[in-house]
Amino acid sequence: MRLREDSGQTLVFVALGMTVLVAFMGLAIDVGLLLRSRRNMQIAADAAAIAAALDYRYNSSTTSAKAAGQAAATVNGVTNGTGGATVTINIPPVYGPYAGDSGFIEAIVLDPSPTIFMGVLSKKNSLNVGARAVAGSGSNVGCIWTLAKSGTDVSLTGSGSITASNCDIYDDSSSASSALTLTGSGAITAKEVGIVGGYTRTGSGSISPIPVTGIAPAADPLASLAAPSIPTGTCSSNCTQSNTGSGNLSLNQGTYTSISNTGSGTLTLNPGNYIITGDLTNTGSGSLILGAGNYTIGGNFKSTGSSSLTLGSGLYIIGGNLQLTGSGSMTGSSITFYTQGATTLTGSGNMNLSAPTSGPYSGILAFQARSDSSTMAITGSGGDHIQGILYAPSAPLTLTGSGSLNVSLDLIADSLTETGSGSIVDTNYSVVTNPNSVLSRLALVE
Repeated sequence: MRLREDSGQTLVFVALGMTVLVAFMGLAIDVGLLLRSRRNMQIAADAAAIAAALDYRYNSSTTSAKAAGQAAATVNGVTNGTGGATVTINIPPVYGPYAGDSGFIEAIVLDPSPTIFMGVLSKKNSLNVGARAVAGSGSNVGCIWTLAKSGTDVSLTGSGSITASNCDIYDDSSSASSALTLTGSGAITAKEVGIVGGYTRTGSGSISPIPVTGIAPAADPLASLAAPSIPTGTCSSNCTQSNTGSGNLSLNQGTYTSISNTGSGTLTLNPGNYIITGDLTNTGSGSLILGAGNYTIGGNFKSTGSSSLTLGSGLYIIGGNLQLTGSGSMTGSSITFYTQGATTLTGSGNMNLSAPTSGPYSGILAFQARSDSSTMAITGSGGDHIQGILYAPSAPLTLTGSGSLNVSLDLIADSLTETGSGSIVDTNYSVVTNPNSVLSRLALVE
């Protein structure tokens, strides 16, 4: 027989149990909402970090990069300063393993997330939910790409060598036995060597590791890189300038028909932007000094003889051929050549050339127009220092040298031929030397 008091106790326990059950159900719902909010915050943080890193690569402006990152977060549902939300872009990162590293950018997103049941228990109607992401330059496994679909894409002749220990070589030729040929005592060394077709080795030379054949063709990694727009201008007076004899001449920015330095004197183009509708010529034994700026040369740019050449930082657009073949010194840092004709860098003097490390052509030393199939030729010696990307997607690239060339390059060409006794050491420029180059891929690292 059950007493009336027992019935009352049962009701109390049922009520308590229901209360606890409802509380746990409410907690589960709120936790689910918070987890969903956390996922949305992570999406916004990832987008903000990538957008900021991409903007910073091309504009080199922290203000612009931060604005781009916050705009990307807004597109993904989190607007800085709205509803208590904050989107913080740190350049460089403040937290984590990449703290202080200028090659990376950190995005931190915080946003109050409303709760349904927790507010009943804690009187808090929302909890701050946050996420963090870091973006920067990821490793690009390749450093040499040859894009021709037939014939011999890579040819090494003589006792020279190509060393690319940190990266891969991709050969797109489908030739069954000669997509890559090695003749003589030279050596090709890479992290991996991939060939669509096959290869032939003749002589005592070596290829390490053994190439992987039958791979799928590799795409042009810079296919989306836009060619520069070409400024135009008309000269109205003093259009032709020539420095002859032993005298010196100094010019200011503007538009000219042609400029030449043919004697033993020094011709200086002061910093600024120049349009030369014809040729820029430096011959004889003098010196040509080009100040920092942008140069548009409608004809050929030629420096030959024993004259020296100093190239100021900037973009050099050449409508004809680029021929820098003198025996004098040739120096230039933070420079990019864009040519619509053949590119020839074969000076026998000291050649010290390096690409810019920021801006839309970061890392590009020489960019030969995609419509041009003229040979890009680089010849150097042991005293030369060359750093940057050589990009000639429709043209053969030839490298000739003696001694150990001090180069850090990425090579993208229709085909690649190396001759001579030189040792060309490719250290994967876009990772080792310039992680902000256009060839370095942006990636989320945290």
